[in-house]
Amino acid sequence: MLKVSSLFILLCGLLASSSSQEVLSRVSSQITDALTQGLLGMNFPPALQTIDFQGPLKNIFSLALGQQLTNGDANFEVQMKDLRLFEVFLENSPDFKGVELRMPLAFSIQIKFPALNPYIFHVRTDMKVQLYLEKDVNNRYQLTFGHCRIVPETVWIQSRNFITPMKTFIVGNIERVLRNLIIQNFGAKMCPFINSWLYNLNPQVTNQLISKCW
Repeated sequence: MLKVSSLFILLCGLLASSSSQEVLSRVSSQITDALTQGLLGMNFPPALQTIDFQGPLKNIFSLALGQQLTNGDANFEVQMKDLRLFEVFLENSPDFKGVELRMPLAFSIQIKFPALNPYIFHVRTDMKVQLYLEKDVNNRYQLTFGHCRIVPETVWIQSRNFITPMKTFIVGNIERVLRNLIIQNFGAKMCPFINSWLYNLNPQVTNQLISKCW
């Protein structure tokens, strides 16, 4: 588990723009472990399952499978599985006074029909959360979380086990729809959990940042 003092030292170093890479290299694995435990302990997968994949994908599969779809088959199921968090890192932001926490994620999307083998898409993407210090009405520093989002250019999707009659252009259309859904909806579902986990550290983080940095 990440020692809170390591996170304070890391943020202080980055905010002061001194030896940030050296500090990051010392504690990056600890941050990854802490975020992994925190995120996986918040039971967020059920929230992700509420993303509506069926609607946008239904027309594409109807075109792809045509008469092979019965009324029962048309009610396909989409599941997000195997969510994994890779090593996180912090970046100095050129746009605001703070740092950005960057979190690489991977997961799979399985599309299941009653009478057919599941279609599997492997996904990788990065999320970013802005972190910075601000003063409250009592002139005390507090850790604040800014914009949280999926980084669109990092979304990577690879399909697996598609056979006839699935054509290349159909697979491309499915990947395009999934990419748009991930950019628009996945981040919106994930960000409240990430911000909640970080917010729970806020009082301790604030006190230690003040004592170590100012």
